[in-house]
Amino acid sequence: MTIFKHENFVLDLKYAHKSILYKNNKLLFMGDGYKAIQILISQSVDSKPVKEKFTSQLRMREKPKFSTANDELERLRREAQAAVVKTDKKKKR
Repeated sequence: MTIFKHENFVLDLKYAHKSILYKNNKLLFMGDGYKAIQILISQSVDSKPVKEKFTSQLRMREKPKFSTANDELERLRREAQAAVVKTDKKKKR
């Protein structure tokens, strides 16, 4: 892919199966590219350029946002629970 330089970091994304992150010309991380981007964001002073460069990669791994309030299945479940009438069970002799 590419080599990205930011502050005192160098992120090498040439190979699809691994990425290499250097800090002050010393190896900091070698492995998954997404994890390397996260480390770069967390350890850089100004992370805005890094986030702008890798927005598509970060958005792809974003956690899903579920809203149960507007969910049709959740509404149907609540209606079904409200419709159920609880009755006392008679004891068997």
